[in-house]
Order: sequence, then structure tokens, then C-alpha cells
Amino acid sequence: MVTDSFMEQVVKKTPTQRDKVLGIMVKVSAFALAMALIFTAMAFESKFAPLAIFLGILAIYFSFKLAKKLEIEYEYIFTNGELDIDKIIAQSKRKRLCSLSLNNISQIGIWDDDMELEQDSTMVLASDNSGEMKEFFINFKYRDYGETTLFFSPNDKLVNMMIPYLPREIRKEFTKIYTPGQTSEE
Repeated sequence: MVTDSFMEQVVKKTPTQRDKVLGIMVKVSAFALAMALIFTAMAFESKFAPLAIFLGILAIYFSFKLAKKLEIEYEYIFTNGELDIDKIIAQSKRKRLCSLSLNNISQIGIWDDDMELEQDSTMVLASDNSGEMKEFFINFKYRDYGETTLFFSPNDKLVNMMIPYLPREIRKEFTKIYTPGQTSEE
């Protein structure tokens, strides 16, 4: 009897300092635009004051919607040796970043900041970005990107589920460096 292997894991990307500053700048700019429109309309006692107020409120509304788009999650979907990585923006929009078969990968490992990437490799970033979880990488050839390196932050359960589907030599090398319980920093 063959059992299916299936697991989903959602990892929330920790906002970078750039993301936080960008969110604040968008909101402050929209608020400043709204105030400028309203004060200009009031100063000239214009019949366009209701329109200016409406446009100001609209600017603030869209700034909050835009800032919300900086909230990103990644979903890892593992099914019988196939790994799909989706990017979820503001808990409403989903985009497939890549799909790969683990039996076609060329390397898997735990990322170390001292490591170097191949120059022609396309990077797919789908990790938590916090440093709290170990970041893994997988090198593979992807039909859309060519040579590709995927960075992601799977938990122990997902990593252990993936191991039996790795090619024999890659599995042997990977199990030398990986021990369960390593997915979070000590």
C-alpha cells in the first residue's frame, strides 16, 4: 500500500526595515496630499471643496491598501516529491513562484551567509527573513528561469517528508549535514 505525502506550510515574511519605511512613507505622503487638497479648497472657498475632500479620503484609503500589500506570506505545498512555492500578498492575492520535482534537483542544503551563488543562477526568495528559522536552499533547473536557487524556511516536518524523495546521492550528502531539530536557531 502506497501512502501519499502531502503537507502545506505557511511562512510569514518578516518585514525588512525598507518595507517598514516604505509603508510609513506611503501613508504620510497620502495624508499630506489629502491635507493639501482640503486646505487648498478651503482657502479659496471653492465649490470644489467636496471633491477635494473626497479625493483626500480616497488617497488615504488607497495608501493603506498599498501598504497592506507589503504583508507577504509564502506557502510551501509538498505532494509526493513535488514542491510548489506560492507567494501570498496581503492575504488576498496568490502567485506561484515555482514548482519543482525533488528528484530533479542538483543540490539541497542549509544556507550559510558565507556561501556564494552561481553567477547565472536565478534566485527565488521564499523564506521568513527573520533569522529565527534555518534557511535552506535548493539548486535546480527551472523551465522559466534556467538555473535556479530557491531559498526557503521549511519546518522539520516538511524537511523530513522531503528527504525520501531526494535523489540517492543528494539525500546521502544532505543527511550528513541535517539533523532533525535544526529548523530553528539555537
